[in-house]
Amino acid sequence: MLTSSSQDLRAVISIGTNSTRLLILRGEEVHTARSLGTRLGTNLDATGILDADARARTLGAIGEYTALVREARATLDVLATSAMRRAGDADAFIGDVRRATGVDMRVLTGDEEAAFSFLGATQGLDLQQAGDVGVLDVGGGSTELAIGRGGEVTKTISLEIGAVRLSERVPALLGERELDENERAAVVAQARAIADAVLEPLGAYRGVARLVAVGGTMYTAAAVLAQNPDRDGVIVTAGDRRNLIEMLLSRDLAARKKIRHIRPQRADILPAGLIVVDCACRLIGRSITVVSHSDLLLGYLTSPAYRALEPAGRR
Repeated sequence: MLTSSSQDLRAVISIGTNSTRLLILRGEEVHTARSLGTRLGTNLDATGILDADARARTLGAIGEYTALVREARATLDVLATSAMRRAGDADAFIGDVRRATGVDMRVLTGDEEAAFSFLGATQGLDLQQAGDVGVLDVGGGSTELAIGRGGEVTKTISLEIGAVRLSERVPALLGERELDENERAAVVAQARAIADAVLEPLGAYRGVARLVAVGGTMYTAAAVLAQNPDRDGVIVTAGDRRNLIEMLLSRDLAARKKIRHIRPQRADILPAGLIVVDCACRLIGRSITVVSHSDLLLGYLTSPAYRALEPAGRR
């Protein structure tokens, strides 16, 4: 069982549609944080099952992380999000992960994903006078919004669009070649129409006093704008997002990968992620977002739900 000792190390591996991540905490301090672009959700919408190469990449990352967890002698949980919710062969992959880690994977619902992201993102915020706060999490496969007040979640929604899935539906976003002005306008219009159709329910969630954004798309956008990958609390406006979309689509993938603070593994899907964020912000009615580096993983490891449970298989 976990205790309240500041020396306790607890870890979580999170398996997403685009990235596989690790967070180890010592008490409330970050001991280790890692992220690898494994893209488990490759072609998942088209095939309904996990791509063999993507499985291998993801299991490789999980193996590396598990070694770090064992070296640190931390307890371990394994979470999965959108890709595992959709994959027809999820059970087989869950078995692979169990053999690699000794832990039973917990596949989060969209509402759970939204709630844990809210709990993580709002930990460092002064919420005394904030009113309703929204936390927007655009991932590779889905988009979540949680709304709460005083650090407590009151509403959640999860929608089936993300940076990987939109990129696969509009391949011109991926950067096979640079696009001219007319091509950019047409491609962005097509992508916005797709994103708006899926995100339309967010229109019922207007009126938050503050909107916080988490996830790889917005971490990257904030790093590019601030020229600092570690700066938390960067403000990103609608104009910033749209300028970044234009800049990225005017370059091919090789050129995008040379832009400082853009990881090569995200350069192809970044325009799609920014389009999803921009559409979501417009529907929510907040053009400005504050980017938080604290998200789902921190929210999970520090949540009352985590502390109250001892899931079967936790090591």
